[in-house]
Amino acid sequence: MEKLFYELLQVSVGQLDCLSRGPSTEEWLELHQLAQRQAVAGVCYKGVERLFEFGLRAPQDVSIDWMSEAEEVRMSNEVVDKHCATLQKKLLERKIYNSVLLGQGVARCYGDELQELRQPNGIDVVLDCNLAKIIKLVQQTGQATVRHSRRVVWLDAWKDTEVRMLPQAAYSKNPLRNAKVQRWFRQNKEQLFVKDGDRMLPSADMNVVYVLQHLHEQFLYGRVDMRLLMDCFFIMKQQGGRFGTYKHNMTVKKVMSHFGMKAFAGGVMWVMQEVFAMNAEQLPIAPREKEGRFILQQVIGGRRWWQMLKHNPLQMVWALRK
Repeated sequence: MEKLFYELLQVSVGQLDCLSRGPSTEEWLELHQLAQRQAVAGVCYKGVERLFEFGLRAPQDVSIDWMSEAEEVRMSNEVVDKHCATLQKKLLERKIYNSVLLGQGVARCYGDELQELRQPNGIDVVLDCNLAKIIKLVQQTGQATVRHSRRVVWLDAWKDTEVRMLPQAAYSKNPLRNAKVQRWFRQNKEQLFVKDGDRMLPSADMNVVYVLQHLHEQFLYGRVDMRLLMDCFFIMKQQGGRFGTYKHNMTVKKVMSHFGMKAFAGGVMWVMQEVFAMNAEQLPIAPREKEGRFILQQVIGGRRWWQMLKHNPLQMVWALRK
């Protein structure tokens, strides 16, 4: 089933023409359920549509449900896109630099055909100001109770869209790593706020580092799904193997080493090849099969806490701290 699922993903993102074999009725249902669990049902429906040309059709009831979900994703994206544009406009009117992270920002890397099928999960926006100022901004909107943690302030502007406002783009609970992460992002701040049409987004080069760092933090908490890995695929595919450098002539590989994430990043590269059939020339770091298999095991098979603790003992200790 995993092999068929990876092939369906490759068909969906344009890396493969057809599956190696036709799924049975039960396998179609399993593929649909797996796509739902991994938050890629919308994008995978594009693959289902493409397979029609080869005579591979999902059972009617599965196909109808899948099509309905894809349409819901399209409609949700329209709503979230509208809210995102409104939010950025109002922030810029107040002379506050801001940038949309992941979600609606990364969706543009998917291309015209697929960006409306990426399942949205609210809006994450980093602001060029501190936590206290963000809280004050939210209070000025008339929001009576401001929910916040040390690194997130929630804006309850729309009932249908969660908005997370961040004073820092990236974060690690490990204080030593966090110091390095914060310093690096400050040094490369100009790549975090880049005008892209009607949006402020991180630059393409910044997105490569950001998504890998974000993946690592989410992985420690068992929150990585195929949607996040697909984001990584499209971000790197957009680069076409041409990765720039950052301050102090640091490459992606050097930044990952600096963050202590070289092995994990190499594992993600292996996943890019194994799951999305990405060419080696498009990868900024050499793949690591052992690490990649462990990542896939945790993502597809479900988080196994003891395996995580054994594999990343120091990082898991920090991850468990409140």
